[in-house]
Amino acid sequence: MKKKLVLRPFVLPLLYVSLLLLLMLYTAKSLYKEPVKEKKDDFKEEIKDIVPVIDEVETYVLNPYIGEDVEEQVGFYNYKDEKEKQEKSIIEFGNTYLQNTGITYTSDNDFKVVSVMDGKVTKIYENELLGNVVEITNDNIVNIYQMVKDIKVRVGDTVKSGAEIATSGTSKVFPNGSNLHYEVIKNGKIENPKSIIGINTKDL
Repeated sequence: MKKKLVLRPFVLPLLYVSLLLLLMLYTAKSLYKEPVKEKKDDFKEEIKDIVPVIDEVETYVLNPYIGEDVEEQVGFYNYKDEKEKQEKSIIEFGNTYLQNTGITYTSDNDFKVVSVMDGKVTKIYENELLGNVVEITNDNIVNIYQMVKDIKVRVGDTVKSGAEIATSGTSKVFPNGSNLHYEVIKNGKIENPKSIIGINTKDL
């Protein structure tokens, strides 16, 4: 006669607890998700590392000449100036008195005439009273160089700031010494050259 298998009292509860633990572990594992790693955007990283190759260079309007012994002979006539200063800005030619529309520079020796800023040579011609004339245009500004000789540019040339364009010379109005008469026309209006010389070209 076979013996009947009898389980000890603690076995069933132990089995239940084990099954419950296994079920809990399985549920926890199925619910748990690994955090998604953020994909590195190599392209953006490369952009951050790019260093600009060209730095913007500040440029300023230069004097229209190069020379140590160059002096201002006649200044720009301004109707708002005091009478004494206005008298120094008058050009006497024969029996005629002319209000100076630019600045006239002079020296005992020839000196280089240079472009005060980047621009394009728009005119070269001869004036009966003021001799050879070179006009260089930069957007809304026309720079006019009069009384020059040995002109080194041609109409249509693009010139850089500081480039030599001619040599100082003479004229019927200023027959003595070596001279340069420099004028500025801005937005179609004659301006005192000193209003732009030394100014950042961005501010013109």
